[in-house]
Formats: sequence, structure tokens, C-alpha cells
Amino acid sequence: MDFIGKKSGGKLIYPPAVAEQKRRHWRSIPEGADVKSSLAVQRQARTNKQLAAIWGLMIAQAVTELDDRGYDTSFILNTPNPTGIAIDKNLLCDYFYNVCPIFDEDGKRITLSKMNIEQAMKFFGDVRNFLASQWSIVVPEPDVNWREKKTEKMNNA
Repeated sequence: MDFIGKKSGGKLIYPPAVAEQKRRHWRSIPEGADVKSSLAVQRQARTNKQLAAIWGLMIAQAVTELDDRGYDTSFILNTPNPTGIAIDKNLLCDYFYNVCPIFDEDGKRITLSKMNIEQAMKFFGDVRNFLASQWSIVVPEPDVNWREKKTEKMNNA
């Protein structure tokens, strides 16, 4: 059985529910039984890295499209006069965190690095819908078979 906690003050601290489950599990082990214990540092899942890549590509596509149309920050800020300042990835990212906010369990607004998979997918959906409905920028669903298609395309060339 795996128990996940955090290192705090040089000690491994478990949430109360996990600590109780750990005590129950420990009591259920018969005396004299061999027990294996291991320690590992939690790493960011590959899926989170994939989500970051999808987000980066979505923002890059939107920035390119807005630049091709000749829009500057006056378009996002809805001001009557052009500003002459190009829309960049950071500005657009911050804009979408405000327009399509996601909140954690405590009610605090969070960014992609703090989102779980479900929250990130909802955020992506909200941003895609906003891009399509408000700015007529269509961002296709991420293609899970992109690598095979790329390889096939290269083989056919």
C-alpha cells in the first residue's frame, strides 16, 4: 500500500486521513511478517508535461493568428486606438487565466502548473471555445496519433 505525504521540518507528515489509514494497515499486518518500505519523491507526471505542451501550442497558434490579422494589444484591451504593442504569449496566457479562471478547493485562482488533469482539460475547453466564439480562431482537439501520422507522412514523402 502506498501512502503519500509531504516533507516538513525534516519529517514525513501525512494528512490525518492518510495517517489513520496507515495505522489501520499497520495493525492488520501479522506479527513477524516481512514488510517492505520504500521512499520516493513524487515527480510531475508525463501527462502534466503533455498538457503544458498542448497549452503552449494552443497559445502559439492564437498569437500567430492574431499577429497575421494585424491585431495588437488594443484588440484584447478593447481600446479604440491601436497601441502598436504586439500580443505575446505571456500576455495572452495571463488574459486567459482571467477570462477563463479555474479555482482550487480553497477558492483560489490557479494556473496550469497547479491544475489537475480534469481542471486543465476544462480550462483548455473553455479557452478553445472562447477563441472560436469570440475571435474566430479554431484550435483543433489535440491529436493523440500525431506521431504516427507524422511518421507516415515522412515515409510517403
